[in-house]
Amino acid sequence: MLVDFHSHILPGIDDGAKNVEESVQILDMMSKTGVDVVYCTPHFYPHKQSAEDFIRARQQAYGRLVTHLKPNHPKLKMGAEVLMSRSMLTRDVLEKLKLEGTDFVLLEMPYIHFSQNIYDGVNDIADMSGVKVLIAHLERYLVANTEDEVAELMAGENVLGQINCTSLRKMSERRRCMNFIKNGCVQALGTDYHRIERGYALMDEGVSILKRKLPRELFERLIRTSEMIAENCDIDEILEI
Repeated sequence: MLVDFHSHILPGIDDGAKNVEESVQILDMMSKTGVDVVYCTPHFYPHKQSAEDFIRARQQAYGRLVTHLKPNHPKLKMGAEVLMSRSMLTRDVLEKLKLEGTDFVLLEMPYIHFSQNIYDGVNDIADMSGVKVLIAHLERYLVANTEDEVAELMAGENVLGQINCTSLRKMSERRRCMNFIKNGCVQALGTDYHRIERGYALMDEGVSILKRKLPRELFERLIRTSEMIAENCDIDEILEI
């Protein structure tokens, strides 16, 4: 099972797909890549919107799209890309924002140098009963942090990592992604697909690059850990394979 854990393909809800027509075009492309499941993860900003309002808007966007879905399209599951906020992300809020069928929350970090408050905030969330953390696109935080500083996000329990397929295209970004994989920081892939005009890499491109560049054992482990996240396996079990 090939799973895309990060996408912005619901129509008109954030800076992703502009309308239903574009959503369908993206799904048409995705259907040719072998991806089985796509998590729809619109941006959720806790300082701008309540979880209830977000879920209502997400359901409305899905409602506009659902009658246009085709049998060959990947299965869509709901989720959110949740901006980190130590004070505003309570357990009640996070319960509403989990990736469908799992206890995982896709958590986006601010694009700044990480303070101890950020590390503590991630640990606070990961320590909540029934909540597991999947950090979105680890490689993008390297603009303001070292690889070791980003890796430190994964030091606590109940925290896993995701990288974007598009980041594997450029040699410098690919090298950093590979380092994260080899260091055990990455367990999931995503396209982070927004708009067709921006030319994002789809899952087949990312998987093809990883299959060529990674040792077979590491590649197969990454594919299996992504399946296990979708199956909501215990993090200890995921990290043991």
